[in-house]
Parts: sequence; structure tokens; C-alpha cells
Amino acid sequence: MDIRTVELSVGGMTCASCSSRVERALSKIDGVSASVNYATGEAIATVPSTVADVTLVEAVERVGYTAVLQGQATERYGINAFQKRFYFSAVATIPVLLVSMIGPLQFNNWQWFVAVATFPVVTWVAWPLHRAALINARHRAVTMDTLVSVGILISYCWSLFMVLTNDGHSSMDAVSNWRAFFSSDMGGIYFEVAASVTTLVIFGKYLELRARAAATASLEELVRLNPQSALVVVDGVNVETPISAVQVGDTVFVPAGAQIPIDGQIITGSGHVNLAMVTGESLPDSVQVGDNVIGATVLIDGSLTIRVSATGSNTVLSGISRLVHQAQSQKASFTKLVDQVSAIFVPVVLGLALITTGTWLLSGHDFSRALTAGISVLVIACPCALGLATPTAVLVGTGHGARMGILIRGAHAIEASQKITEIYFDKTGTLTPGEMQVSDWHTIVDETEFWQIVASLEVHVVHPIAKSLLNFAESKGTQPSEATDVHAFAGKGVQGIVSGQPCTLGTPQWLGVPDGTLAQINDEYLAHGASVVIVYKDAQAIGIIALTDVAKPDAFSAVRTLESMGIRPIVISGDNETVVRAISNELGISEFHHDVRPEQKLEVITKAQTQGSVVAMVGDGVNDAAALAKAHLSLAMGTGADVATSSADIVLMRSGMTAVVDAIRLAQATMRTIKFNLMWAFGYNVAAIPLAMLGLLNPMIASAAMAFSSVFVVTNSLRLRKFKSVA
Repeated sequence: MDIRTVELSVGGMTCASCSSRVERALSKIDGVSASVNYATGEAIATVPSTVADVTLVEAVERVGYTAVLQGQATERYGINAFQKRFYFSAVATIPVLLVSMIGPLQFNNWQWFVAVATFPVVTWVAWPLHRAALINARHRAVTMDTLVSVGILISYCWSLFMVLTNDGHSSMDAVSNWRAFFSSDMGGIYFEVAASVTTLVIFGKYLELRARAAATASLEELVRLNPQSALVVVDGVNVETPISAVQVGDTVFVPAGAQIPIDGQIITGSGHVNLAMVTGESLPDSVQVGDNVIGATVLIDGSLTIRVSATGSNTVLSGISRLVHQAQSQKASFTKLVDQVSAIFVPVVLGLALITTGTWLLSGHDFSRALTAGISVLVIACPCALGLATPTAVLVGTGHGARMGILIRGAHAIEASQKITEIYFDKTGTLTPGEMQVSDWHTIVDETEFWQIVASLEVHVVHPIAKSLLNFAESKGTQPSEATDVHAFAGKGVQGIVSGQPCTLGTPQWLGVPDGTLAQINDEYLAHGASVVIVYKDAQAIGIIALTDVAKPDAFSAVRTLESMGIRPIVISGDNETVVRAISNELGISEFHHDVRPEQKLEVITKAQTQGSVVAMVGDGVNDAAALAKAHLSLAMGTGADVATSSADIVLMRSGMTAVVDAIRLAQATMRTIKFNLMWAFGYNVAAIPLAMLGLLNPMIASAAMAFSSVFVVTNSLRLRKFKSVA
């Protein structure tokens, strides 16, 4: 049976218990596993092919929420709706507060004035809260909206009853006393409580939605990066075509200074590409015929013609957005505990409010005093901060990471980053670029002649070492001359006729090492871990070249930073001991493993874990797949094509070693933010509810504190957007 992933936009969720109910409703469907994110209003469900999308939507609607397939609007009340309600409520509430609390402003029948002024506030303005409470009540459930709705309605209805029975005028004599305001001794009329609680809660909702929108900005910016059109070459003419109409195999022209509109392979032209918008790379990348380019990057100079290799959801940028989106919807282990707490929190609070009211009555206080304490408990105990504590931090952290070329796949990576004690680096492609470079050379003939022979032979060979030798020769201003009868021998070298002379270059094992100076130089090169190429002309050795896979420029500083973080770096490579030792010594890494096959890397990682180490592994995501899967935290040095296929916890779109450090630091910073958010949210409720039960919190202060708590959690998470690279 085929399994697919369905993404839904869920509307109407107001707290963590709402997301838990939606999650349970979806998970009750046979074969469905779902994760619902309150902060993003999204659900990701793993669904058997036998389950239709409409079945998922109906399951969500049955528990009182709305749902549509991802990308469609579902929220009945968005930022603008809450903003309008807040403005109206504030204008109506201010005179209600002034007249109710300041004796000299009170006039004959002023109680009727505040009753009428408060009515639209507790009905139209507060309707989103009442509506949610009613929907949940029909499904025998209670949420945060239930607490606030009940508190508002009790305050207004009791006050209206007091006015109708002509018992409200004398009971308000003490209201003008500011001490009474803070002591909660409000008398028998609570119109100002109902109005102010509504205003503050709606204001808190508005601020929360704004903050949540800011938290999703990084991901939305990724989506907006792609150009809307491309210059498709049709019969030699550049035709501007909507990006949605471009197909795989089309030829697209990209002029200098323009965005590359879509993924493709260069078929003509060359230039430099700014990858910062997608991978976070600060330095431009040189590209030429045969290289792959990523859509949304910028061609700085030159012009290119590319053949489109991917469109729509198959592009690199779409893959990045999809990975980040999925990561933001995954739940960490501690989030599940929060969900469980939130599910029982609201019913417990309702019980505490009843107990509080009853206790105050039994202790001899009047009903007004008891009711005030009960309402304060209802209003103060909002679990929104708990529900937002984790997902907003993950939302901001992963979104900002994507803008830096760091794709954090989910909450597991954030949790695993906290206790890393050792980090294993595969050498090639991780600590080193994986491209051999000429580090030294010696010749007994003219330098120009020597490099012309090398270039003339290697221009006919497709091999990484050949490319390195040719690039070095061209950097010295040498151009290949015509060579004939050229033959390449796999793993050995190449021979041919250059300028009428038989010439050969290759490994010492194939050609042998001549006696004398060249033999001595050969031994020195090998001792330093270099690969050696011998060059012959007319059966005589004329020179020797050393090639090394040198460490990346930022590798040394990255290793030192990791050590300062308490993480011990270790090299693990399939190369020989001399080469691995040379790189390790260059970087100041004391422990290394050489001649290690892929299956043996798994054994090394497993052994370290059994000895109590918390292990991270950095590799290329392909040859190191087993070791990456076994490590507590896996980081893959990725390329565009690797994004969708790599199984690593973190995929690094940047090639530098700084990306490894940034990824771990960002994950740790996100985890610290989550812990602080949870500490605040739990601490707030633990401290505030007893104060409300003791009558030390006025309902208006309670509602302000409740709104502030949620906004504080989201705003604290937004600080992650200021995270900067160590580079």
C-alpha cells in the first residue's frame, strides 16, 4: 500500500489543546499519522493511498475546525479582523473605564451608559472567542477561548442583572478608590471588567498573529525568491515566458546581472554566480559549460544558456522550502508533554475557578468578591504561551537557518545538538574541497615547455586530477598545443605526441621513478601526503608534480571554535595514513582514523556511542550514509541535488566548514530559546493562578498579563532572527 504526505491548513485553532484535538482526530483514521503545528496553523499527515483528502478535511471539521489543502486560506479571523475589533473595542472601553472608576465623572443612570457601551464589545468584538467556545462546547471540549468567553459573559450578565434590579448604584461607591482597583474589590458591577478583558485579549491576539507572521517571514521569503518569468529560446529568439509554463528540456537564456530563473545545466557561456540568496555562500561561484545552476541565484557577469533540468516542486528552491516546512511541523519530545498538559489544563482551570468562587463564599465574603476571584482565575490561566513556546522557536530557527544555507530537518536535530561531545569529519569534500590542487612542482626543462606538455595531454582527459593540472597550467598563462595519438590509461596516466615528441605523464607506480634529484623530490612529496605525477618527454623524465587535497580555508578556525564549545573533532577517512595524518596535523586534530571503508565508519561511530560519547558526524551524505544514520546528529555537506535525497538531520548548502559550526550553534540557540519559553510559560501559570485564587489579581490585570505572556514567548523566539554566522 502506497503512503503519501498531505499538508492541510487548519483554521480556528486558538491554543495548544486545539492542535492536540485536531491531531487526535486525524490520527483516528486508519493508517494515518499526523502532526499539527499550532504556531503555523498547519497539519502534515502521512496517509495511505486508500484515504482520500476529503476524509481528512471532514475529520478536522467534525471536531469544530476548518481545513483545506495547503496553500488555501482557512482563517476566518486574521490580523486585519482582530486589528479592527481592537480599535473599536479600545474606543468603546476607554469611556467605560473612566466613568466606572472616577466618581466625579459619574452621572444619573451612568450604569445604563456603560451597559450599552459595553454591549458591542462583549458581543461583536468578542465574537471570535464566543464562537470558538460554542463550537468546542458542541463537541464536548473546552479550550482557552472557553475560559475567556465564560469570564466575559459572567462579568457582563451579572452586572446587567445588578443594574436591572437597581442594586448597582450604591455598590459602586468604592470604585473611585484606586486601592479597590488593585485589590479586586470592585463591588457589584463589572462592565469595565468585561470590556477591558475583551479589549486586552483581542489586542493580545492581534499582537500574537503579527508576531507569528513575522516568524514565518523567512520561509515566505524563500518562496518569493524565484523569478516569475524566463527567457526561453524559441527558434533562436528569446521569448519571455511565465515560469509556470517552462518545461524540462527547454533552453533558457540568462543575461548578466539577471536572476537564473530555474534549475538547469549550462550548455553555453560562463560567468560567476552569487549563491547567497539560496545557499548563504558569500563568495561568487565560477560556472562554465557542463555545470549545474540553481534557480533564484544571480548571474553576476557573463551570459549563460541553460537547459532546464527541473521545474515546479522538483527545483532545489522548492526542495529547500519543503524541507523547512516539514521541519517546522515536526514535534520535539518535550512538545508532546506540553500537548498532554494543555489537553487537561482548561478543564482543571474551570474546576479551580468554581472552587475559588465557592471557597470565598464559604469564608464569609460577599458574592461580588467571590465572583471577581473566580473570573480572575479563568482569565489568567491561558495556556497559549505553553502552546507557542516550542513551535515558534522552531519556526524562526529553521526559517532563519534556511536563509543561511542551513537546512535543519526537524526538532530531533535541535534536541541532539545540545549534548554533542565528539564530531567526526569525513576528509574529502568536508574538511577538504575534494579537488586536488598543485602544491609543488620541479622540472629540468623550460617552465613554459613543461606546462605546455602537461596541458596538451590533459586537455583530452576527463579526470579530476587532469582538470586540476590543466587549470594550474592555464593559471600560468599556458595554452595547450595540438597533441595527437593521445591515449588515457585509467588509474595510471596519459600519453601522446606533443610537438612531434612522444610525451607521457602518470603515476610513479606506472612510469617508475628516475634516479637522482627527481627521486629524492618524489620521496619528499610522498612523505608530506601528496599525490605525485611524473612527466616524461621522449622517454626521459623531465619533471615531477605534487598534488594535495588541502584543507578548506575556514577549516582551522572552525575546528578551534568547535573545541571551544567542548566538542572534540576527529577525522575519519578512507585515504591512506600519510594523507589523513597530514590534514589532521594541518588542522591541529590529534585523533584520526585512516583507511576506513564505509562499513567500518559505522563501526567506529557505534563504538564511540557505546563508550558514552554523544556523536555528530559530518560527511557528504552519500558514501557516509550508514555512519550518518547511526550518529546522534548527522550533518551532510550538500549540493542542490542532495537536498531532496539526503537523510541527514542537517543539510549544509554552504561548502565552507563555518557552516558546520553555524548549524550546531543555531540549533543550540534554538533549544535555549525553547527552554526559556517553556520556563516562562510554566512559571507564569504556576505563579499567576494561585495569586488569582487568593484574590490578589484584578481580572483586568489578569487579562493584560495573559496577553503579555503569549506575546512575550513569540517575541523572544523572534530574537533568533538576529543569529549571525561566526564567519
